[in-house]
Amino acid sequence: RDVDPLGDTEPPPHQVPWKAMASNMGCDKSSRLGILLLSIVLLDLKISAAFAPSTTCSPCRYSSRAFSTTDKTSSDQSRPDLPDYGKTPVDIEKIRLEKAKPWRRKDLFGNTLVEQTLSELENDAEFQATTKRYEEMGAEKVSKEERAIRRRALNDIGTPSFLGLLKDRGVPALTRKAPTVFQINIGLFCNQACAHCHVESSPLKTQEQMTAKTAAQCLELLKDTPSITTLDITGGAPELNENFRYLVRMARTMRPDLEIIDRCNLTVLQEPGQEDLVDFLKDNHVRIIASLPCYSEENVDRQRGNGVFERSIAALLALNEAGYGKSGSGLGLDLVYNPLGAFLPPEQGKLEVQYKKQLDENFGILFNSLFTITNMPIKRFADFLHRRGELKEYM
Repeated sequence: RDVDPLGDTEPPPHQVPWKAMASNMGCDKSSRLGILLLSIVLLDLKISAAFAPSTTCSPCRYSSRAFSTTDKTSSDQSRPDLPDYGKTPVDIEKIRLEKAKPWRRKDLFGNTLVEQTLSELENDAEFQATTKRYEEMGAEKVSKEERAIRRRALNDIGTPSFLGLLKDRGVPALTRKAPTVFQINIGLFCNQACAHCHVESSPLKTQEQMTAKTAAQCLELLKDTPSITTLDITGGAPELNENFRYLVRMARTMRPDLEIIDRCNLTVLQEPGQEDLVDFLKDNHVRIIASLPCYSEENVDRQRGNGVFERSIAALLALNEAGYGKSGSGLGLDLVYNPLGAFLPPEQGKLEVQYKKQLDENFGILFNSLFTITNMPIKRFADFLHRRGELKEYM
């Protein structure tokens, strides 16, 4: 039957490469069979090439199916909004963004994203199902179940435990060195609820916040540990914790030479009460490592929520205006890419070149470095993999 090798319907003849080729060459039926086989080989090569490391910030039709264990008749057929569903080609140099609107949106500053995020969560069936499971089982049992599922996946592919592997390889017992980086998570409250979040942050996490007492204990630890050269603050959106500025200000006073990092989601700069946050970070020489999983509006909004890309670009422009990311300013601005689905990130150096080119040419945005990270198969991302039957392949 004449069908598209990647589809389930019969397309017009001109859309079937081998058929069009055979027709143009005036081939008989037996010759057409030979051309079909050749086309299948070429298609296989094309798919294999799609799995090779690339500089894409979103999968194409082939790479997005790299870990798929279901066919097009599965329940996913009705879910075109899955995080790893996209149209971005593998060859990132072919992506061209349009300057269709003004991006320095000062009117966004002072307007919260929280209400929109809560509305999206209410209409997210998968989020509601997960919430119900937490209510019925409790967080401890859910985490235990998650670990058991992950362990079974590793057992199925013959992967030993970490300590077992070290023992088999004859690695001596691990010993702790003096710490140089002090990373603290000061709360899970966030104005966003990203699909891949490893700690399940959201506007609903109002209780999981670091107290002033704990913040003071962290400062004592910092004072008593001279080997620490970097204070890395994360969340949630760490800036929304009422003790964030106290922690930063005191750490800077105690240790003028200390590198302080703020893991920023960018949209927090526009939350009410944060209008002076850029100036605060600049005055305290805080390095910003900001999340931007793609330079495509469609892909960012798919993973992080509607309108997040526009807000992120406006925030980056505001940071540039303050001197962040500019040569000689001493104000570091780094971006973070993470995959939008069940696949690994591309080569960091090549993707950084394209990020800098696209962000500069299309938005006038400058930054220092790009970091690519691999999504950990835990929490929301683990749920995503498990629902799709892709956990074992991803592990």
